[in-house]
Amino acid sequence: MTITVLVADAKAVSRQEIETLLGRDRNIDVVGDARDGREAVEMARSLRPAVVLLDGSIPGIDAITAVESIGLASPDTGVVVLIEGADHDLMRRLMRAGARDCLVKPVAGEDLVSTVNGIYQTMVKQREGHSQTATPAATRTSHIIAVYSPQGGSGKSMLASNLAVALAKSTGATTNKGRVCLVDLNLQFGDIDLMLNLNPENTIAGLAQKGHSGLDADLIEQYLTVHEESGLRILVAPSTPQYAESITVYIVEQILTVLRNSYQIIIVDTPSQLRDTTLAALDAATTIVLLTTLDLLALHKTRVALETLRQLYPGEKIQIVLNRANSEVGITVQDVEASLGMPMKAQIPSDGRIVVTSVNEGKPLVLSAPHTNIARRITTLAQELVGGDVAPGDNGAQPEGKGGLFGWKRGAKR
Repeated sequence: MTITVLVADAKAVSRQEIETLLGRDRNIDVVGDARDGREAVEMARSLRPAVVLLDGSIPGIDAITAVESIGLASPDTGVVVLIEGADHDLMRRLMRAGARDCLVKPVAGEDLVSTVNGIYQTMVKQREGHSQTATPAATRTSHIIAVYSPQGGSGKSMLASNLAVALAKSTGATTNKGRVCLVDLNLQFGDIDLMLNLNPENTIAGLAQKGHSGLDADLIEQYLTVHEESGLRILVAPSTPQYAESITVYIVEQILTVLRNSYQIIIVDTPSQLRDTTLAALDAATTIVLLTTLDLLALHKTRVALETLRQLYPGEKIQIVLNRANSEVGITVQDVEASLGMPMKAQIPSDGRIVVTSVNEGKPLVLSAPHTNIARRITTLAQELVGGDVAPGDNGAQPEGKGGLFGWKRGAKR
């Protein structure tokens, strides 16, 4: 196995430095170096390297244009951009342009080599996967549902976990392994494990350590925790915030790509910040559930987020869900729809007693209180989001009645 690499950097010293670092791996072969963006594109077209290492400040053309042009000139080439400082907005735009990864200078030799190897392995697996699984994939509908809210404390993790459990229960996941998976992408303060009363042996942080050498279904399965009552599989967030930085866009993309081929339904609980990893999940999603509440600050943030999402994705991919919909706070559902310019996909009623008890006990309300209005509405929403691809189970939806006051507190789980 030889991994061909093109180094694109205006500075001869930097090019030599990178080539020296890559020289530590005998499987990596630097086949050329480019001094500006246009030259990098032309060399990529002629050499077709496996990986291009592109300096983010290379002259000639800007890095984003260079990434896009290299992707067009050599579609099987993975581009890694080396940038000055952790500029998350720039990283996001580079990833959206087609970069496989972004590394912040100065880059350690081990990180550089593992990134090149990881990208190469992933691209090989993807090519093999396309040829080996084209027929099965064509006969199976996979759903990736990303639950997002720009406002913290909106009940997003509660909704994501209950949607996932409702779907797992209704698909009979306890006897049909691999139907529904929940991914906790709240990488700093994820709490899905607490909401489901889990004691995970492994988390996404451990999986990330394996990611640069390529991920496959068997490996990911080892890092999933099973919710015994529903059969749901969960990829748990890191146990402490310092591990969050180890989960890159590249890792998230790999995980969701593999899960898409292994699971019928994947629910992703995302953080409120539009991080690069969050955007990777939104990119992969077939449906984005944008959650809001009857609160002026939440509505303002939702409107801004909605405008951003509409620029990035087709409108039908975005579904707005209103949580605590019957709270009497002087704002009506009609006010929300008029403000956002979109109808609600669903309205989740308030029930503080049920929700707080559910979180404190670590038992999803769709299991602990399946006949309540809030559980029925969440179950109905779960079925609608997958378009009726799964049959409802014992906790199927019933007509909604009047709900009580929602006393949601994120700290209640502690």
